[in-house]
Amino acid sequence: MLKKAFVNGEEIPREAVQHEFERLARLYSENGMPADELKRNVERLLSQAQEQAIGAKLLLLRARELGLSPDELVAKTCSGTPDPGEAEMEEFYRANKATFGDAEFVQVQTKIREFLRHAARGKVLAAFIAELREKAKVEYRDA
Repeated sequence: MLKKAFVNGEEIPREAVQHEFERLARLYSENGMPADELKRNVERLLSQAQEQAIGAKLLLLRARELGLSPDELVAKTCSGTPDPGEAEMEEFYRANKATFGDAEFVQVQTKIREFLRHAARGKVLAAFIAELREKAKVEYRDA
């Protein structure tokens, strides 16, 4: 059973955690995780969903402080993230060739670019959220 989470005294609503849980479950399912494995990992996924809901709350609070929408704050935070270079994309293609089947690099180049771009921006955003978390008061209390 998850403890209730609070950010700067504000409770993270169960609905927010449930929303993140459903999103994670859908993502893992779409990427090949069998239903029985999802069921075995419910507690871990709930914990991960709660942490993501905390991160979303931290972003929302910071965006309000700056007079921005959360989407604007994310865009601003990730704006300097460089796009992957040709060599990086080709290396990714070679390392994951089996995933692409018979497709040639030029056929999957756009997908690889988007995947690597998303991953790089995810790292930048995770680091930003970690900074916000260090400055915030995050608490867990019995439900």
